[in-house]
Amino acid sequence: MTNAATATVASPRLSLETLRGALLWLMGFAGAFVFIEPSPYEIVGFLAIAVFAITGLTLRAPLVPLILLLILLNVGYVTAALQVIDQGKVVTWVLISAYLAATAIVYAAMLGANTQERLAWLMRGCMAAGLIASLVAIAAYFRLFGDLSDLFLLYGRARGTFNDPNVLAAFLVLPALMAFQRMLAGRLSAALGSGIILLVMLTALFLSFSRAAWGQFAIAALLLMGMTFATSRTPGERLRIAMIAIGGTLVAFSSSPRSFPSARSPTCSRSAPRSIRTMTSAISAASGATS
Repeated sequence: MTNAATATVASPRLSLETLRGALLWLMGFAGAFVFIEPSPYEIVGFLAIAVFAITGLTLRAPLVPLILLLILLNVGYVTAALQVIDQGKVVTWVLISAYLAATAIVYAAMLGANTQERLAWLMRGCMAAGLIASLVAIAAYFRLFGDLSDLFLLYGRARGTFNDPNVLAAFLVLPALMAFQRMLAGRLSAALGSGIILLVMLTALFLSFSRAAWGQFAIAALLLMGMTFATSRTPGERLRIAMIAIGGTLVAFSSSPRSFPSARSPTCSRSAPRSIRTMTSAISAASGATS
């Protein structure tokens, strides 16, 4: 009787927590689709907030500083927008910013309980979103969608499912780092799969031509590698990290500016995107100045 009653009580709780986890996954996944405003993320976020609020959401005392800072930030937005209140885009931007601040508070509250499991749901959704956005960006850059490829490009740069290449690049940093972490410390089978995912995301990151995101990922990856090496418990993991570090160094040196073709070279054709022609021209000019 006792076991049956316990199972009966645990089953609804398990189903409710699974629903919450699925909504967190969907929020992470919807973050990659921001062609329009409001985006699917805002819609999914509203649904998730409603479900969590109905089923139980606690705002703990440690969240008070975050809430006050976000309120102050949005008061500043509203104050600045008063001078151009007649422009619809400005009003929309301010309203969406306030909504995103509210979702940040809800994120903190949602992850305050059952943190590890809920965070895993959220990160899996973010990883899936990064992979889809990367595949779309790469396919569009190489014109695999035909004339529709222009929808996912901006000035010859890959933007994927985002409205700007820089936003795509910034979004990819986190899922790429997660794939890199699994590659460093996961099981061998998981490491191989994560390595493929990382390669796809780094390709899209490169094709976005966002130098700030390149630097952000490089610095974060170095920090992640160092911390993983320091906290590794087995010699095998440390050897893997050392080999990846050596391989990455060799790739970085082989991809130095000297390895790019000259803008006057036949390999740099007129059909190349403007961003690549500009980059190679700058490299050639710099090489000529130093020689």
